[in-house]
Amino acid sequence: MLATRYSFIVADRSSGLVRRFTVSVRPAMAIIATILAFPVGWSMQSYRSTAAQIEQLQLHNAALELENNLYQTATTDLSDRIAALQLAVNDLHDRSIVEPQLRQAMERLADADGANGSVSLRTVALHSATETFGLLHDLLNVLDLRLGVAGSGVTQREALAAATPFNLPADGHVTDRFGYRNDPFTGKRSYHPAIDISTDYGQPVVTTADGTIISAERSGAYGNLIEIDHGFGRVTRYGHLSEFATTVGDRVQRGQVIGFAGATGRATGSHVHYEVWVSSRAINPLQLTAVQRTTSAD
Repeated sequence: MLATRYSFIVADRSSGLVRRFTVSVRPAMAIIATILAFPVGWSMQSYRSTAAQIEQLQLHNAALELENNLYQTATTDLSDRIAALQLAVNDLHDRSIVEPQLRQAMERLADADGANGSVSLRTVALHSATETFGLLHDLLNVLDLRLGVAGSGVTQREALAAATPFNLPADGHVTDRFGYRNDPFTGKRSYHPAIDISTDYGQPVVTTADGTIISAERSGAYGNLIEIDHGFGRVTRYGHLSEFATTVGDRVQRGQVIGFAGATGRATGSHVHYEVWVSSRAINPLQLTAVQRTTSAD
């Protein structure tokens, strides 16, 4: 059986001073267990946070897909109805055409019928549907034009949604926020147009929106840097990568791996430097995430 206490003796040879230390096993084991439990608890919290973020992203994408599908279904249905109405109007117009000589004969008989009090037959014979058909054609043309505009708007909206940076590019914790901060190297207050995501070396880094790789090269303090143009004036940048998984000119989609986390350039450890630019102005990427994470200072 293990002893409940252990004693340690420390002797100073020069002075002859002897010190005795006694350690209780249970409190010591409790302290060690607490220290070991902290990183385990942190890992579990990180896992739960990541799972919640993924679930939010999946729900958001599912909602967008459902909404866009509803728009597309409604557009197709209206287009089919307009086409059917156009066919019906054209058919009625063709059936309403009567040869000129036959029309004259109908009108003469209508005059004779009118003398005998047959007003309904006279109305049918003399009535011309040309004006009515013209109005119907104009109305259908307007509806078709508006439907085309609506369809174009849906397509544009889909493209804008795909080009909108959403969520974070890597799994990890935000250790440095957007805005003014104390520079970790100089200690001076400076503007940080990005967030830093602390993550394991070699962790996959994904693009946060559809776009085209416009730069993938070494860039001074940013180390290995990827820049993506998403259209609509939107650009994202991913720095300190250990290596690239894409090249300039590649077309990428949201969630696609573009590189791997590292510590290239001026970095205190493995992390991803992430920037979002809109119309040449940097904005806070955390405003575009599904889950706001609790962060700590670097």
